[in-house]
Amino acid sequence: MLRLFQRKAAVLPPVAAVTETALSKGLLQPKPAAELLATPRRQKLLEHIWQRTSLSRKQFHTLYRVPLERYADLVQQFPASESHHHAYLGGMLDHGLEIVAFALKLRQSHLLPAGASPEDQAAQAEAWTAAVAYAALLHDIGKIAVDLHVELQGGRIWHPWHGPLNQPYRFRHREGREYRLHGAATGLLYTQILDSAALDWLSGYPALWSQLLYVLSGQYEHADMLGELVVQADRASVAQELGGDPAKVMAAPKHALQRKLLEGLRYLVTSTFNLTHF
Repeated sequence: MLRLFQRKAAVLPPVAAVTETALSKGLLQPKPAAELLATPRRQKLLEHIWQRTSLSRKQFHTLYRVPLERYADLVQQFPASESHHHAYLGGMLDHGLEIVAFALKLRQSHLLPAGASPEDQAAQAEAWTAAVAYAALLHDIGKIAVDLHVELQGGRIWHPWHGPLNQPYRFRHREGREYRLHGAATGLLYTQILDSAALDWLSGYPALWSQLLYVLSGQYEHADMLGELVVQADRASVAQELGGDPAKVMAAPKHALQRKLLEGLRYLVTSTFNLTHF
């Protein structure tokens, strides 16, 4: 299976040299993924992720490290929110790594696909574990497409479908942004993180594939167990960032009706009071 993923590394455009003038104008210099992931906190999270996959280092690099590096290249130092959780430079990358680690921990308590024979569950285990990680990693990536306005040195507007940043940049949060839109916007970007070999592999498992597509389109109410795991892991990461207890969040049962009620209430509150910073 791993041979499917062996391909030449993508050649990215060179990162433009930063100048003192650029820095003085409040521009951020894009960094390579290796540098972004090199902080002690992120290295520890990568170690947790590896330990929860039960793969060799080589297999982990192919199935997880490469997508994580592509994610880091794309989200750079963007925050995960304007003034809620992970609302600091690099917050989106931290949140992405945290939710993957939490989701994989939760996945260890589930035999997937639910209701399948033990033989089928064993045969599909690696694919389901990867799908859980990918769904968790990508759940908020649409924010950089619809919640942020990003401007390059020189004034040109950057959109994430252009590929990773390679010039100094600045950003601001868009006013009047829609709370739910980033979930639907994931479809614009996930192929920059997952290549065709990964998608070919996962599409071979119909139950997994349908749940993953629902998550990637923001339709968690249809995503069954995969959606539940991502929602629960997201809440754990947010709780940890805001000073709560992620263990309690992860231990609490999450049922589809509860989730629908919660999402409905959040939507009503957001629509009524325009709490767009969430």
